[in-house]
Amino acid sequence: MDENSLAFNRVFSCNRVFLCFFYSFVGLKKITVVVMCLAMGTIITIAGQRGRNGRSVTAVNLSASLALLEKKTLLVDCDPQACSTRMAGVDLSLMTCDLSSVLVGKVSLQEAVLKTQLRFMDVIPSSLSLFHAATRLSRNVGNERILRIFLRELRDEYDYIIIDPPASYSFLTVMAMAAADWLVLPFHCTPEAIGDLRLLLQMVNHVKDNFQQHLKIAGVFFTQCCSRGEIDHFLEEKDLKGVEKIVYNSFVPQDNAVEIAAQRGKPVALHDIESPGAEAYLDVANELISFFN
Repeated sequence: MDENSLAFNRVFSCNRVFLCFFYSFVGLKKITVVVMCLAMGTIITIAGQRGRNGRSVTAVNLSASLALLEKKTLLVDCDPQACSTRMAGVDLSLMTCDLSSVLVGKVSLQEAVLKTQLRFMDVIPSSLSLFHAATRLSRNVGNERILRIFLRELRDEYDYIIIDPPASYSFLTVMAMAAADWLVLPFHCTPEAIGDLRLLLQMVNHVKDNFQQHLKIAGVFFTQCCSRGEIDHFLEEKDLKGVEKIVYNSFVPQDNAVEIAAQRGKPVALHDIESPGAEAYLDVANELISFFN
């Protein structure tokens, strides 16, 4: 995308209300709807009920892959452990505030945004302070919707907003789900995945019933797998054939490059773009984009 295109996008974003009014005035109702749809970014939470299931790694690498495909992407780290923050390739010395600062009203969402090494990827970082902020916020019923409210400030500036929540069932997890339009669920082909999936679906129903009735699942994909055949066998063996229709064709194989990149604080695409892991996450990103088109 050239500089002229980027300039047009900025003007388009700033003037979306005027454009909608103009099209309505001349009677082009269908165009009005299109303008509104294009102006709204899609919010996706990467959901998982167990640590080390690839949730944070997925959040970072999916965000980076979308950015490489020139989709303006914001990664929101909603976990006090700040794994996504450390792996996203941001300069932590520039971090003067984080998501907790936003949630308690100290700064605006825009002020918390950090740039990454990728032109189309930004990050809202996290820290242990988020744990203390969540403790305060959880005392009042209805605060589970607070992140969704704050995200309205930036929603029309991004194509995708990716949220990385904690693994445990907590206020922050519910808040992250309530903020989303869609969920993406990463899993390993392990026996524990069955119980995790059932528990996660119960949580999804709870969030839909109480906080975000339009929440939907955009898909399930598997990480650390050897082949698509392994996934199909796993689904059949565990009597999960009904889940097959929402399982992505793409999967992320076992690849040391993904782990090495995470340890070095960067997406795998910035460590080794030709690695199987980097190519796999690009495939997942392409499949996700196709899902929403």
